[in-house]
Amino acid sequence: MTLPVETKVQAGSLAAAVAGVALWALQTYVFKDSGVPDGVVSLVYLAVPAVIAGVGGYLAPHTHRPDIAVPAAPSNVTMKPPAA
Repeated sequence: MTLPVETKVQAGSLAAAVAGVALWALQTYVFKDSGVPDGVVSLVYLAVPAVIAGVGGYLAPHTHRPDIAVPAAPSNVTMKPPAA
């Protein structure tokens, strides 16, 4: 049985790809000859993909899986009387 990829995983992966484009735009147009310290640039390169992928996964709807049964709660009710 094959299970479909969950919506949250798809959204997070797509958001990570979008983050790559956003980083390219930042590098090409914002950080080029701007005098931004290298430490700040490296932190931006670390934070932007994480934030974009996290927000994309968070906002995506949950994939309902009806084929996964919820386990029954344990019961302390005895159906047969104990042997004498």
